[in-house]
Amino acid sequence: MNPSLTFDPSDGSASISGIPIRLRGGLSREAVPSALVSFYRSTLNHGNGYEWLSFHGVTFGGHPCGFALCFFHGSMTQLHFSVMLPNTEIESGWPTKGAIDDEIAFVRKELSAQLRTTIADHGSTFSWGVAWSTFDPRGFQASSGVRYTG
Repeated sequence: MNPSLTFDPSDGSASISGIPIRLRGGLSREAVPSALVSFYRSTLNHGNGYEWLSFHGVTFGGHPCGFALCFFHGSMTQLHFSVMLPNTEIESGWPTKGAIDDEIAFVRKELSAQLRTTIADHGSTFSWGVAWSTFDPRGFQASSGVRYTG
């Protein structure tokens, strides 16, 4: 089984079982590539200070998961992730709205358990930032993640 992605309720940081780095707000972009090289998928540099690093090969709540880290001027500000549930209904190569709703419900339940609070429909605010799992109508997909303040 692939290593699991989990969140710490005290500071919203994420960890991957067996990997020593804590993914948290303010983490330097230079600290990430060597620690997560076996999970690396791609980089997208927007040329405006924002850069996204994408990774795969982990699980969240026991299901396959991919995640992306957002850096602004070299400092981590967000972590987005998606989960592939078993028997996901697909139409024309894309998850159906029902499958997306199932993913959102699963992520909210698991994220609520890990963060020890209920994740509200439009996200929940913490001293360290915000956590959410909601439907993105523009992308017609689930949108889940954490955004760090400060």
